[in-house]
Order: sequence, then C-alpha cells, then structure tokens
Amino acid sequence: MALRQTETAVAAPEAPTGLPVPLQRLLPSLTAALRSTAPPLSSRIGTMSSYHLGWTDADGNGPGAGAGKFLRGCLALWAAERCSGRTTDALCVAAAIEWIHNFTLVHDDIQDGDYERRHQPAVWVVWGSAQAINAGDGMHAVAYRALLSGRDRPQARLRAAAALNEAILAVIEGQCLDLELEGQVDTTISTYLRLARAKTGALIGAALEAGALISGSDRRQATLMRRAGVELGVAFQIRDDWLGIWGDTGLTGKGCTGDVGRRKLTYPVVLGQSLLHGAARREFRRLYATRAGDEERILALLNEAGAGGEVAAEVRRHCTAAIRLVQGSGLEATAVEDFGCIVDFVAERVA
Repeated sequence: MALRQTETAVAAPEAPTGLPVPLQRLLPSLTAALRSTAPPLSSRIGTMSSYHLGWTDADGNGPGAGAGKFLRGCLALWAAERCSGRTTDALCVAAAIEWIHNFTLVHDDIQDGDYERRHQPAVWVVWGSAQAINAGDGMHAVAYRALLSGRDRPQARLRAAAALNEAILAVIEGQCLDLELEGQVDTTISTYLRLARAKTGALIGAALEAGALISGSDRRQATLMRRAGVELGVAFQIRDDWLGIWGDTGLTGKGCTGDVGRRKLTYPVVLGQSLLHGAARREFRRLYATRAGDEERILALLNEAGAGGEVAAEVRRHCTAAIRLVQGSGLEATAVEDFGCIVDFVAERVA
C-alpha cells in the first residue's frame, strides 16, 4: 500500500503493552499505516480523530494520552503473514479495521453516555454529540479510503471490503440489541451471546478473515479464520465483563462496582441471575432493576451463585473453539501455536 504522509506527524506515545507477544512486533507497521491514512490535523475530523486515538490533545498538540490496544489491526496483519508470509499486502486492511473499530467506539460513547474513553474525556464530551457523530462518520470514510484507494490487488481489496461491510452491519445490529436490552436483567444467556458475537466477535472475525483474503487465501480458509475470530471476540467480551466486576481496579482503571453501579447488562449478570433461585433470584432482579445502590449486596449474590468461576469457564470454552477452528484452517503448527498464545492472552488479560 502506498502510504501517504499527513499533518499528524506528532511525537508518538509509547506503544501499548496490552497485546499478546505474537502481535507486538506488528504494531509499528500498523501504527505507521494508521498515521499515514489519517485525515490532516488542519481539519476538524483530523483533530478529533487524533485526539480519540491518543496521538494529540484536544488542541491538536502532542503527545496525547496514548492509544488503545490495536488488537484487531494486528490480528489482520498476523493472519496475512501466516497465510502468505507477507504483511505489506494487509496494511490497508489493518488500517481500515482500526478506523472502523474506532468509529464505532466514538458513536458508542454517545449512545451509552460514557464520559471517558482511555482515561480521557470522550470525543462527544469535548466537542459535543453532533461533532462526535461527524468524527465517527469521518473515520468510517477514512477506513474505506485506506482500503480501496490503492491500485494493487483490486479483487482481493473488494473481497476484504465485503467482509468488513458484513461485520459493520453486525456490529451496528449488536449495538441496537444492546440498547434494546438495557435494564433487562432476565435476558437469556443465548441472547447475550448473540449480542457478544455481533458487537465484539464480528469485527475480530472480520480482521482475521480480511487479513486472510487480502493475502490470497481461499474461501474455506478465510471462513474458518473468521469463525475463529468470532469465538475469540466472544471470549474477549466475556473476559471484559468479568474484569468489570472482579478485576484488579488498579489495573483496569475502574472501580470493582463500576459495571454493577451503572446496572450494565453483562455476562456475569445474565449468568448470575440464571444460577440463583427462589428468593435470592427475586432479590437480585429487584436490586438490579433499581437505578443505583446496594452494589455490595449484588456482588455478594453473584459470588454466592458462583458466577465468577462459571464466567471464566465460558471464556475458556470459546477460546478452545477458536483454537480448533484455526487448527482446521490449514495453517502451519507454528501459526497455531502463535494463535494459542493470543487466545491465552485474551482469556487471562488483566486490563
């Protein structure tokens, strides 16, 4: 991909450490691709995008607060490398996936009323909801400019774009379901897993699928990679939910009752109420239906139900399914071993 210099050439913050070892070496290439495809800082979209990604502060001065994990883009590069031995073909895909992921985050913060993202005020808090919508829309457009503007491998780019389009539709449908289920503590486990597959699994699946497609993989291998990514994404989301309740607050940056205090619908809550019976279940549902308060009692009921251990077991089940799919995709044993390290990271991450 021909990378284009923009006015985002500010001092780069330290690379995030929240990546599994097999992906860390791919981060510099991804960061360069993102910076080269970013809108210029002289534009409002460029300023908001750069701030959201942690490259600059709200005035466009750097360095900013630091970026996110960039897990999805690195997974696309990893898939391309393991399928063809090259990462350069997939730089456009990796950059596009990260722009898409971040556009969804900007919009999610507005819809969920989240005031902070990555330990700094969310874009909508700084510039208002209307401008934040523009920022997200701009990132969406930047993603497809990065993916489709090159002249090399046009058919592979179109196949990758189709995979990403399907994932975007799934993510948006998942967000619709998330908003619809807000406050419905009696949601079934199967419904919650459908939500997690759409909201989180779809784009991680598309990262592996599009990375494979851009490298020339056949449809069967790319499909298995996508399915593995979906399972990995569900594990990622459930682990995130676990951290929101039982994680080390010094590492996660949020209080142990944060998700419970907000009455967020998470997997531990859905599972916990299904494990409780009789008066305990009625009490749990009653407490969770209130706006705030009694967080310690809610946590006690989840612990009495043994929800923490069951949630961890569910994470492992999805991780095992992801590994089996990769094993069946035709990748070499060393690649499967790499993927196992990635899966272990997702299952055991602490932040």
